[in-house]
Amino acid sequence: MNITPPCPVGLYEYQCTLYEVDLICHLEYFPAERGSVDSYGAPYERNINESMDLVSAYIDGTDVDIVAIIALVFIDVLQSQALVDMRTYK
Repeated sequence: MNITPPCPVGLYEYQCTLYEVDLICHLEYFPAERGSVDSYGAPYERNINESMDLVSAYIDGTDVDIVAIIALVFIDVLQSQALVDMRTYK
């Protein structure tokens, strides 16, 4: 059995359990961006909230990437939880 690959440079590692399966997730962080306004003060571009995108999800202790078979609902939950944890430990 192969070991889980290290987290690539520029990504964040997040360890979690999904339905009793331990996962090592690699996520990309996107900071918030403030939108712009026109010369009259009217919104021109909307604000963009900070977010994280799941890049890979490995079963702990293996090199099996299961991101392609995780349901979108669970991907949203993983991304949200990872963002909350990152804010907590920042």
